[in-house]
Amino acid sequence: MKRYLFCFIIILLLSGCSDPVGGEVFFNHIDEMEQALDQQEWNMITQYVEDFKKIYKDEQWKLQLLGDEEEYEGLYRSINNLVAAVKEEDSVNLRMELATSRTILEQIYSV
Repeated sequence: MKRYLFCFIIILLLSGCSDPVGGEVFFNHIDEMEQALDQQEWNMITQYVEDFKKIYKDEQWKLQLLGDEEEYEGLYRSINNLVAAVKEEDSVNLRMELATSRTILEQIYSV
């Protein structure tokens, strides 16, 4: 019986490790930016990026607890690259930085 319980716990833990735990506010914002980018709505994208930067500042302490320094500093650099890409209306770099931000957040919020 103990053996089955142990196996069940291991399977439960392993199955929970693949999906990010938390960070919905970040992931939702990235999704909104991608949708606005598909429509080439640069005014909306500008507002979303500014909001994303504010969310980062508000949630930075959580990111520092969950991730390592390289991850949350990498996210900060990526957000600043998003700001630059929006100013230049560079959709290619914006899309790449959104993917970078999503990847870093998935690493931070994965268990």
